[in-house]
Formats: sequence, structure tokens, C-alpha cells
Amino acid sequence: MTLTRTQISLSDADRRALEAAHLRTGQSMSSLIRDAIRLAYGEPSPSERVESALEATFGVLLAQRAGEESVDSVRSGARLSGS
Repeated sequence: MTLTRTQISLSDADRRALEAAHLRTGQSMSSLIRDAIRLAYGEPSPSERVESALEATFGVLLAQRAGEESVDSVRSGARLSGS
């Protein structure tokens, strides 16, 4: 799991509740917040995970090439020269 640092603002009451849960459970406040988000909003669906992965890799290839040309560009060795 990749984590992204995010700053949030909490009311004093919310902060006290989070601190009490931290002391009671020993979990970090960040972990408690992540658990609360999963409980409230659920886990991403498999299709949402795939979409997220695709979005994260968009533009990775700077130049588009045909499949064969792309494969040949990363291959090396004698087998390519027909020897």
C-alpha cells in the first residue's frame, strides 16, 4: 500500500476522540483515520483499482511505437542477427 501524506483539520472534540482511541488501542492516529475512512466509504472495487493503476501509468511511454518495433528495441543478442 502506497501512502500519501495528507494534512487535515480537526475540531478539538475530534482530536480528543482520536487521541483517546489512540491511547486505548495503541494504533497510530493515521491508522485510525485510515480505518475510519474504510468503514465509512469502503474499499475501492477491483475495477477502481485497475483504473487507478492505469491512470498512474498514463504517459509512461514517451514515444508510441508499433508492438514489434517496441519489443525489438529492448531485445539484444545474437538471435536477432540470425546467427
